[in-house]
Amino acid sequence: MIGLRNIVVHEYFRIDFGIIWDAATVFLLQLKKEIGTIKLD
Repeated sequence: MIGLRNIVVHEYFRIDFGIIWDAATVFLLQLKKEIGTIKLD
C-alpha cells in the first residue's frame, strides 16, 4: 500500500488506472476481511 501511494503521489503519469481500480475494488475488500480476522484474534 505504501508503494502504491508513492507512485500515485510522485509519478502520476506512470499510473496504471486498471491497477488502481483493482486495488480499490478487489484488494481493499480482501484487506478489510483480513483485518477483521486479525481483530477477532
